[in-house]
Amino acid sequence: MRFGLEARQRLVMQATPALREVLMAPKLKGWVEFDTFVEATTLVDRLFGKGDLALAREIGRFSADHEIGVWKSLLLRRISPGMLLGMASGVWSHHYDGGRLVSRATGATGLSVRIEGFPQPHAAHCRSIAGWMEGSLALGPRQRIEVAELSCRARGGASCEFTVRWADR
Repeated sequence: MRFGLEARQRLVMQATPALREVLMAPKLKGWVEFDTFVEATTLVDRLFGKGDLALAREIGRFSADHEIGVWKSLLLRRISPGMLLGMASGVWSHHYDGGRLVSRATGATGLSVRIEGFPQPHAAHCRSIAGWMEGSLALGPRQRIEVAELSCRARGGASCEFTVRWADR
């Protein structure tokens, strides 16, 4: 374990009552509210990272690998990045109450990805999504994966936009 029990206790002590309830539950029961996700991500980054949301990206990358399961990882080794993000677009509404994920190819080894109309933009969310894309693509036969954030609505952009590039093995 990277942080340990002492770090968990420190996190719980700094959390709001809503986040504390989630952290103290014996088992997570479904999804958490978006505000709770943002609080948890920014608090973890502030307490254990550098406060620059780089840890939010790492959390997103971890979640891609942690939640995938054996069968899905076998599938990811066979599908293209464009197809993967197309599938992510299709299930966006199962994870969020608004907005949509749009992706389009920009050559054989590149994609443009945009989060449109998301009702509560937050930089921690964008960084987490970037990390999830990196982690998901790393499960397949790709290398030198680069996800760059071009703009973020939380910082005044018209939409949250990313470029994704990789090399095939």
